[in-house]
Amino acid sequence: MILEFEIALTALSGLMVAGITPVLYRLFKTTSLDDVTPEWLESFSVDRYRPMAGLLSNEDFAFLSRQPGFDPSLYKKLRRERLSIFNQYLRRLILDFNKLHVTARFLVARSSIDQSELAAKLIRLQWAFRVEVLKVQLRFLLCRIGVGAVQVQAVIVRLEQMSDQLSALSLPQAA
Repeated sequence: MILEFEIALTALSGLMVAGITPVLYRLFKTTSLDDVTPEWLESFSVDRYRPMAGLLSNEDFAFLSRQPGFDPSLYKKLRRERLSIFNQYLRRLILDFNKLHVTARFLVARSSIDQSELAAKLIRLQWAFRVEVLKVQLRFLLCRIGVGAVQVQAVIVRLEQMSDQLSALSLPQAA
């Protein structure tokens, strides 16, 4: 019995590592300033990520299951598609955060005034974002096997904080 439990635990751990590795790669992948265009900066909005919060909502699936003529295959297809869309959102969110972060770091480095406190704040924010993304990814993996739900508000808040930091840096400094 103990051996079976250890095997199951090892297999689950392996699956979790395999599921987290691509996200770790994206989180720690170096983003170049060349990846940031003025058009992208102008069109960027945190609001585009707000729909993520409802994609894996249990309410939608519960509503669907109560409808006359409910077909479990439709439920499975919808769930699979929403999981895929959520994963695409998360990948894009990480990329956008990294673009904002590299731009903010560039502006701090180019500043004529001492910005060491802000530079430290940007690093703390980056690590807080990474931790939140890893939490979301673990919950996502559990959600894929039908356990629990995924809460993304904290990741979106970190993205918004980075966007706010960049906006504050971009404003002309009073002389």
